[in-house]
Amino acid sequence: MSARRVVVVGGGVAGIAAAVRLAESGIAVTLLDKRPFLGGRASSFTDHLTGLRLDACQHGTMRCCTALDDLLTRLGVADRIVYHSTLHFLDAAGRRSTIRRSSLPAPLHTAPSFLAFRSLGWRDKLSLARAFLAILRAGDRPEHAHQDAEGWFRRAGVTERAIRQFVEPVLVSACNESLSRIACTHAFKVFRDGFLVNERAYEFGVPSVPLAALYNEPAERFLVQRGGLVRHRAIVERLLLTEGGRPAGALLVSGERVHADAVVLATPFDLLRSLLPAEIVEGLTALRGISEIEWSPIVGVHLWFDRPIEAPDALALLDRRSDWVFRKRGAEWPVAEGSEYLSVVISADRELADLPRERVAQIVADEVRACLPEAGTAQLLRWHVVKERKATFAPRPGVDDLRPPQDVGAPGLAIAGEWTRTGWPSTMESAARSGYLAADVVLRQFGLPAGGLPADLPPSWLARLLAGGPRRVREG
Repeated sequence: MSARRVVVVGGGVAGIAAAVRLAESGIAVTLLDKRPFLGGRASSFTDHLTGLRLDACQHGTMRCCTALDDLLTRLGVADRIVYHSTLHFLDAAGRRSTIRRSSLPAPLHTAPSFLAFRSLGWRDKLSLARAFLAILRAGDRPEHAHQDAEGWFRRAGVTERAIRQFVEPVLVSACNESLSRIACTHAFKVFRDGFLVNERAYEFGVPSVPLAALYNEPAERFLVQRGGLVRHRAIVERLLLTEGGRPAGALLVSGERVHADAVVLATPFDLLRSLLPAEIVEGLTALRGISEIEWSPIVGVHLWFDRPIEAPDALALLDRRSDWVFRKRGAEWPVAEGSEYLSVVISADRELADLPRERVAQIVADEVRACLPEAGTAQLLRWHVVKERKATFAPRPGVDDLRPPQDVGAPGLAIAGEWTRTGWPSTMESAARSGYLAADVVLRQFGLPAGGLPADLPPSWLARLLAGGPRRVREG
């Protein structure tokens, strides 16, 4: 164990990733979290009626999320993610469609199933194919960070039905924001990395256990085994500084001082500046824009019905307020024989987030009944609504100019969080990447080797060939 000590403030996915990398490098890590459990927004709570651990909101991942997969592998829980190679969609007319892999190379690997997508006509599919080819060829152009996705897809000739029945459901779920408020850079990232360059990247992973069993217990066990310390209910008031102005640990609201040689702040952006002494904030130009970053909400609704309801384990809804319905099964979520437990996710619906919970449960239960035949006459036994008004940062045009790097230019300090500059939307993948990058900042300051990021999934030969074409994007 190194004589170097690092305090990580914040026990979400970003803070866990930073602490894991530092601990693996022999650093003495103290992870401070204000909650009684780790995981941050990816956490579980105990239902007081049943004693079951329920996730605040259902989370998912994709094969293209290589940093998150790497983190879960290091924590020994990667096998608790069940990946689905068939994606199920259901529109308001009751038409079911699937996206699945064929033997063709990306981006044609899902083409046979896409051609059979029942909610779209041939003109819709052709317009999407042209847009996806344009995305492959678009490259990283600065202007895309300031253009909204809805406008871009319209200028690219995508039909209105294709936008509403495919583009919007995919991007709103992935980015947690309305289509007109999603920057093209984030939209392109989702489609390029998730659907166009690698044959397995689109596969959708759903935890088979509560989120606490992915992050809380495994992370604490990992760190303790490597000489680290996890402090729950440790509320940080501000950073401690040396006489020279270098971070030297954290002052807790209890008055306790936790000393360290460096600090990683892995907190939400709206809390970060309050923890930093004014003399540091004034000198850090990288943090000047974070007060302009906005939040997007997510609503999670847990429903228990009095009879079995036939549905895929994960079902995307089109033309509905509800975005995804998850059928919860297994020993972790036991239900009485003849009943059903469904978890529903609604992204970026600010109006719904402001309604009373009883009204939200009624709206969502009615949508489920309208979508799934067995639910039509089912009795709703129980419900639980969780509103996360600060679920993700809003990926609106221009937001990337506000996102700071993990190295803010202050010796002894690094920052982490999915809202920092990672090249990804507000996802657990972005959080894991930010934690690794923040840890690398500290390791380099200590003169130790940095680990870097796990490799992305390799593009197919055809994706490479198509991406090498002209960089001009049709927008007229």
